[in-house]
Amino acid sequence: MEEQSSNTPVTSWQGKISCQVIHNNLLLDKSQIKTLVNSYLYCLFEKGTVTVKFDKIELTAHAGELLIFPPHVYPSILHVSDDFEAMCLIVSQSFVYDCPLARSVYQTSTFSLIHDDNPIIELPEIAQNTLHEVMTLIMDHINYGHSYTSEALQALFALLLADIMAVIDQYNNKTISQSAYYVFIEFNKLLRLHFREHHDITFYADHLKISSRYLSMVTQKIAHLTVASYINRHLMLEACWLLKTTDHSIQYISEVLHFADQASFSKFFKRLNGQNPLHYRHSKGSQTKL
Repeated sequence: MEEQSSNTPVTSWQGKISCQVIHNNLLLDKSQIKTLVNSYLYCLFEKGTVTVKFDKIELTAHAGELLIFPPHVYPSILHVSDDFEAMCLIVSQSFVYDCPLARSVYQTSTFSLIHDDNPIIELPEIAQNTLHEVMTLIMDHINYGHSYTSEALQALFALLLADIMAVIDQYNNKTISQSAYYVFIEFNKLLRLHFREHHDITFYADHLKISSRYLSMVTQKIAHLTVASYINRHLMLEACWLLKTTDHSIQYISEVLHFADQASFSKFFKRLNGQNPLHYRHSKGSQTKL
């Protein structure tokens, strides 16, 4: 992310997290757009409209909405209104991996509602105000850093995710039947405890006393993923976390995640991530396809 001059507010902290107000005449510069390849993007729209395109999909966001893109989506801006204004937060994957609370949020059920073809959340007014306040605090801590800036930013980012989850929960309760929502929540409780050792749908369906077919239907309806893909997301996030934040051997990690052997784990990791575990561990700008 671009260096700031001494008389300009600092918008980036160690290249890991950036937050600033953008408008029609001050869109993200090219250096920041490049960071989106390996980062999560959160845009809180406060005025006007913006039309973006990604993966051949076009959508228009309005004031009072939040747009979220994961690392593997590359949006381009097609049009902004003259009165456009938004608060934009860019968070690198490494920052997420270093923040246990954020990592926990990304493994919870409701956050999976943010999927690639529908990344916009309509916010009630109180949520708009809350997210605005949290993003403002993030900007303040980036600009006026201290010896505990890292801890403060991690806590604020986790708070932001929790507030977003509260909105998603409210939306989820209105659009998904209570019985399906209950099954999905209970499935995720089990998954967080057992995804390392149990990669098969039968284990979870049996514990929930439902059929594998019904669990598949619920997961597809809510998460827009198969159960296998949903479990794989948890495994991939955990694998990336272990590779980037520990010095455990690839063999040890494959055993912790209960793969048959190191070769099976490496094949799984490369299929989902595009590179083998060792290359990922030593890469500076790793792109994880979650």
